[in-house]
Amino acid sequence: MRAYADSSFILRLVTGEEDSPQTIAEYRRRGSPKLFFLPLHALEVRNAILQRAFHKRRSISSRERQHVARERDAALARLEHLVARRALLDVTLDMDAAITRAANLATVHTERLGARAIDLLHVSAALTLESELFLTTDARQAQLAKAEGLIVVSVA
Repeated sequence: MRAYADSSFILRLVTGEEDSPQTIAEYRRRGSPKLFFLPLHALEVRNAILQRAFHKRRSISSRERQHVARERDAALARLEHLVARRALLDVTLDMDAAITRAANLATVHTERLGARAIDLLHVSAALTLESELFLTTDARQAQLAKAEGLIVVSVA
C-alpha cells in the first residue's frame, strides 16, 4: 500500500513527544509501511527538532541543556536511520503541479474545513504520489484527506 505521512506524524516517530507512543503503535499496527519522504518533510521535521531544542534550552540550566542536545541528536539520528533503511523513501515531486493541485483543493475545501496551506500541500502531495493511506496527527489534515478519498490514520 502506498503510504504518505505528514511531517507531524514523522516527527512523532522520531521524537519523545507526548503522543509518540500512540503514533508508533499505530504505525506498527499498520505494518510499518514505507512512507514517502519529500524534501518538504526533511525541512519540516529537521527544523521542528531544532526548534524544539531551541525552545527547551531557553529557560534551563547548562547541565539540562546537555540533555536537550542529546535528545535532539537522538531524534536526528533516528530520522537518518529511517531514511537509511528506506522506511522513509526519498522521492521527488513536481512542486508546481502539487501547488496547483493544492490551490484546487483550497477552492473546494478550505472555507468548509479551515485547511491551512501546508495541510493542502501535504494532501496534494499524497494524491499526486497516488498514496492510498494518509497518516497524520492533525485533525484538519485528516478531514481534508478523507474528503479526498484517502484512507486516513489520525493520531490526535
